[in-house]
Amino acid sequence: MSSEIEFIPDRLNQEPVIFIGMTDSELRLGAVVSVCFWLPVCLVLAALLGQAILGIAAGVVLALASMWWMGRKLRVLKRGKPQGFHVLAITAFFEDAGLKSKTMIRESRSWDVRRTKR
Repeated sequence: MSSEIEFIPDRLNQEPVIFIGMTDSELRLGAVVSVCFWLPVCLVLAALLGQAILGIAAGVVLALASMWWMGRKLRVLKRGKPQGFHVLAITAFFEDAGLKSKTMIRESRSWDVRRTKR
């Protein structure tokens, strides 16, 4: 008898889903992005009204709401697709919108190595 496990399912090597279809790394990235966007916006708007503390509370509530919205959208995007598909889909969206440089090959062509005879 060997002391090694002969079969390890693939799902053990994947990040677990912890909040509405988002993994830990997606949740952290979404939290940072939503807090960095909503907190300054709400603080500026509330400071104009003279209620800065209300701006902090509104920023946190809107950040949580945007996290919930992102989780729902990611859950729909991931459903029935292979692991990592959503990352490629989001990258393709950013490339199409012109927010990222074109790094993906998405053309239907025949590629040639062009070797020459010596």
